[in-house]
Amino acid sequence: MRYIIIALKGVVYGITHILPGLGGGIALLMMGIYEPFVEAVGNFFTDRQSWGRYLRFLIPLGVGMIIGIVLAAKILAGLFESYPTATNVFLMGLLLGTIPGIIRLHGDMRPRVDRMVAAVVGIAVVIGLNVLEARISDGSGLTLADLNRLPGAAYNLLISVLGGGASVTPGLDGSMVLILGGTYKPILDVVKHPMQWLANWIPLTCTALGVVVGIVAFSKSIDALIKRSPSLAYYGVLGLVLGSVWALRPTQAPNVAWWVLVLALLAGIAVAVALGGREPEVE
Repeated sequence: MRYIIIALKGVVYGITHILPGLGGGIALLMMGIYEPFVEAVGNFFTDRQSWGRYLRFLIPLGVGMIIGIVLAAKILAGLFESYPTATNVFLMGLLLGTIPGIIRLHGDMRPRVDRMVAAVVGIAVVIGLNVLEARISDGSGLTLADLNRLPGAAYNLLISVLGGGASVTPGLDGSMVLILGGTYKPILDVVKHPMQWLANWIPLTCTALGVVVGIVAFSKSIDALIKRSPSLAYYGVLGLVLGSVWALRPTQAPNVAWWVLVLALLAGIAVAVALGGREPEVE
């Protein structure tokens, strides 16, 4: 049963790689597996004695992640396009629902000047990314054909590394990085159609490899930061969460009734609370 739960959480984590607005790091925090994840990924190549317990955690999580990516590309991405405002409000609820859990991540979360500065920096980072994303919302015009050629493949690899790092940084969003880099739409078109995977193995391989490298590289540094200055790190996380809520605010008149938006917000909060049970360590 424990492995099924981990796999289901992997599905949610996989969805965050496709659905813009909900960062993978926030999803990991929300589901109570952030610290076990960064420990397992960040220390996997340096702590060989722990490979067994790391793999018992990472394999079901990885299987669920792949399932989540495919499901999101085929279903949830279309839902997001059809009901953008309600979906954004739901994601805002998800983020707001994580705040109490983040505060409980460490025993000493009293406000201090350095911690408040960390929170402000976190807010500024997400707002900055949101401003950039708004300016180039259609990406750089890259096509799938571009990503199948060497220059485009190298560029896709670089953007995917940054996206992978963002996916394990609470408050940041790997999908937003891909959107900013212009690779999101062509990659999404491939993922939505599994029958085209073999023909487009170059962009898929570069994306997958880049994401894995980014996750491993950033997980190590984030793991060290949390262990060295947990309160400061979590205040930065709170800033990133608040900035993400701002970034998801509706920017156009909603196409649904106000009570639907209220229900979407409450549903998001409820889901965050339901998935917020913490696993203290990788067993």
